[in-house]
Amino acid sequence: MVEEKILVVDDNAEVLEKTRNLLSQVGYSVIMCHSGEEALALLNKERVDLVLLDINMPSLNGYEVCLRIRQSFALDDLPIIFLTSREDSDSVTKGFHAGASDFVSKNALADILLSRVNVHIRLARTLRFLRDISLTDDLTGCYNRRHAMYSLRELFARSKRYGTPFSLIYFDLNGLKIVNDKYGHQAGDLLLRSVVNACKKLLRESDLLFRMGGDEFMVLCPDTDKRGAFICAERMQEAVKAVTIVDQTVTFAYGIAHSNEDYKDMDEMLHSADSSMYDCKKKMHSGK
Repeated sequence: MVEEKILVVDDNAEVLEKTRNLLSQVGYSVIMCHSGEEALALLNKERVDLVLLDINMPSLNGYEVCLRIRQSFALDDLPIIFLTSREDSDSVTKGFHAGASDFVSKNALADILLSRVNVHIRLARTLRFLRDISLTDDLTGCYNRRHAMYSLRELFARSKRYGTPFSLIYFDLNGLKIVNDKYGHQAGDLLLRSVVNACKKLLRESDLLFRMGGDEFMVLCPDTDKRGAFICAERMQEAVKAVTIVDQTVTFAYGIAHSNEDYKDMDEMLHSADSSMYDCKKKMHSGK
């Protein structure tokens, strides 16, 4: 059974039903919307794998809907195929400029539509896989430093422009070197993976965990004040204390920075959290 979910948007009930029947017969899950406004509202709360979109609709036409979808979803996140009777060069060009992935005529054979849908779903899946590989730390499965800097840059710019708050938690493990020296790097690798798994269980879906290198990690928490970040860090710290490799337990020092502290750029914000983390580490080593 095919698991992919397809959204069909058309103001013509007959076209909707015909398209739904065709896609359902080959195992796709189909959602139908009668207007662009309805489709946009649905995409705000539900994930789909592909959109089949009519151009000629009242109020919001297909081009406008496509442009709005592209503000939230990249090409590799959500393919959009215009299912339309307009096939002139101007319409096709305008559609691609709006962010369409492809065009299929409403008069096309059923096999052509199914083939195009299958190709774009497979292509999007492959692109997401390649993107995830390039952004993921091989050892732990969390995001890598490259994606950390990209994500921080995006959140920082959005915060400066729109005032949307976020917090940054930077933490450094204590005990990795002891485990590596005493039991070997395989044990150290297990420790790192265990720490990541313990932290992931506590984080929200919107929170992002990154391995910055070695035994240093960063968490970005959108729409989170400094107190919320402190609570998150304390909970992660408690969870990590439960990680044991042979006879070695783990702790970490952490520092927090918040977007409302008016940093001039993201590097200053990251440096602030890093400095706070080292102050925390010094206190832990001095027993204070």
